Amino acid sequence: MKHQALVALAMGVSIGTLSACAVLHERPGEANPTQAWTVVQKTASVEVLVRQSAPPATLEAPRLGAVRITGSVAPDDAAEVDEIGNALAASLRASLKPPRDGAPTLNVTISELTPVSPALNIASALLVFYPLDSGGATVEAELVDSAGERIALWRERLTGGLGLTGSLSRWVKVKNALIAWGEVCVNQPPWMPPVNSAAL
Repeated sequence: MKHQALVALAMGVSIGTLSACAVLHERPGEANPTQAWTVVQKTASVEVLVRQSAPPATLEAPRLGAVRITGSVAPDDAAEVDEIGNALAASLRASLKPPRDGAPTLNVTISELTPVSPALNIASALLVFYPLDSGGATVEAELVDSAGERIALWRERLTGGLGLTGSLSRWVKVKNALIAWGEVCVNQPPWMPPVNSAAL
């Protein structure tokens, strides 16, 4: 009975942690963020807005602007968190197509970084045979046109994968989630219309 209670407690704590990690907080200071915007997607963890006056062609092939990390982390984590930002910037730089004249600028801000707890993953692996803490981060991508006007916004609360990889590291899962996000940002960002498959 004691073992079952411990398992239930560990599951409850882990699920509560994962649920908190998956919720996107509201942007402060924006009284009406949807004014003159089309809401492409809006869920608890994802928000995608496109300026109503922006035709799809103006959203293509951006040049990379700033990749920033905001917020504070423990001093022991600072170097690894900086490496996460550098790795995402390098991945985006290597994957984005050469920009055309007048291309928009892609700026990325990473915030609300939450590391994995190796101790929690060891405890959950012992109790339920699986590491449950995955860490998380909020990532915001904006496209800014040549006039400096924001024309698209994609905010998402990311969590790391639940597999064994990186379960004993504080930041590997978060880094992997951001790199995977970067691949989507390059290949099919949600501010672009879906690509129609050619008929066979």
